[in-house]
Amino acid sequence: MSTVTHVGDLLPIFPLQYVLLPGVPLPLHIFEPRYQQLIADVTADGSECFGIVTLRRGMETDTDVLIATVGTVADIIEREPYPDDRIDLLTVGTRRFRIASVDTDATYLRAEVEWLEEDFGKIDASLLGDVRRNCRSYLTRLAGLGLRAEDDLSHDPLKLSYQVAAHLQLPLEERLRLLDQPTVAARLAAERELLRREIALLSATRAIPVPPRVIGSVFGAG
Repeated sequence: MSTVTHVGDLLPIFPLQYVLLPGVPLPLHIFEPRYQQLIADVTADGSECFGIVTLRRGMETDTDVLIATVGTVADIIEREPYPDDRIDLLTVGTRRFRIASVDTDATYLRAEVEWLEEDFGKIDASLLGDVRRNCRSYLTRLAGLGLRAEDDLSHDPLKLSYQVAAHLQLPLEERLRLLDQPTVAARLAAERELLRREIALLSATRAIPVPPRVIGSVFGAG
């Protein structure tokens, strides 16, 4: 099982209709005052990071939202401020966390979190081979439909598991389940089955079965 390294850290939370995966870049355009304040706060305290959690109900600008309990830290890599206080950010996903409790009294959501370690579990060569082979086949079919993606797949099981999760064109809830897998082995095994399913669907329909909000850019959030 995934293990907890520390419990009780308070993390600023940015809810999005998106699942951020470790190692994956995420550009954001910050224009809402409460998230401008969030960025100002994490800049002032030197942490330069915040948590991205998936919105299960509501919008980023709503006060009554339902969020997932597992998320990923977004580290700020680049920022470009504008004279009117809007900010363009480039972030990248790093550590996973699980929410223990949520503080809704501040300007923006903050959560007490548990940090999740990556337990590799039992990974055999056949599982890795199946996932790499099926992912390449899947990407080839996507390319045939006009969706290009890099297929330089890592030999590291942990990195591979998140690369494949990022490549798969899935609804939010299925992508969230991949993020929430207890071990790397469990994530790869789930991805092997998803790749088989998606390859069959692509072969049968010649279309990418993805809800529009999953395809859409996350620019403009917040």
